[in-house]
Amino acid sequence: MKHDPRRVLEILLDELAQALGLSPEAVARCRRQIEEMLRPRWSVLFLATGDEPPSEAAIESFRALTALGIEASLIRSHSFAQAWPTQTLRARLGAVSILDNLDADRIRGLTECFPMLCVLTLSSNTVVKTILGLRDAAAPRVLRRFLERGRPVIVAGVPPQRLALDESATVFWGLPLAMRQWLFEGYRTLEQWGVEFVEDERLTEAVRRRLFGLPSPPDRATNRSENPVGPSARVFLTADDVRAARAQGERQIKVSRNATVTDEAREFARRWGIQLLE
Repeated sequence: MKHDPRRVLEILLDELAQALGLSPEAVARCRRQIEEMLRPRWSVLFLATGDEPPSEAAIESFRALTALGIEASLIRSHSFAQAWPTQTLRARLGAVSILDNLDADRIRGLTECFPMLCVLTLSSNTVVKTILGLRDAAAPRVLRRFLERGRPVIVAGVPPQRLALDESATVFWGLPLAMRQWLFEGYRTLEQWGVEFVEDERLTEAVRRRLFGLPSPPDRATNRSENPVGPSARVFLTADDVRAARAQGERQIKVSRNATVTDEAREFARRWGIQLLE
């Protein structure tokens, strides 16, 4: 017979309050601490690159996510750390755990600890390095790692091609045409690899949808046809989903038509005898 932990703690608190003669104020404080302790929490990894700070809309979205119970960890590029030192970062973003000085082993292990990656700011330099597979900095290595492992990646900000800009336009600080074309192709390639680009004010909605499987509001769904992006509707079934099913004793997992099953998820399902119904 299963017991509700919240109800058990409430009963124990009532018993202790009577036995120890606790005041109503003390009991109220204990109840608040119990609520905080039992509040659901989800870990999400955030990434910030470049020397431009996140927009105010992205910052508000970040705060809204942490208010929902998401425990945020942040990896920042060297240029971002120079522009936004730790004191400024904590003052603007609030509750966030900063991950610095990551070696190769820790980067490889990030996908086991975090179900998704959310990019607050994405520099053109990181885009190019990620596409080329360069490993001279942590930011592109982290982004590439999540893509290779089939983890959801959401980027705050609209890529150049979604702004209907001509590739010959001077939009990248006067860079030569060849470099601008490289960047356009880099953003397109990231979309093809499954990266979802969203407007800054829609970041909270996108993270909740990917993390909890919540549907988009109807008004958003109707507007999406104006800027069709195929990979943004993709849902990933990862090894974490297989682990959760195994923990609950399930022997089958129903895979929706628009879901992509990662190789790691298939391997764990095969190892544990869990059938994927596609």
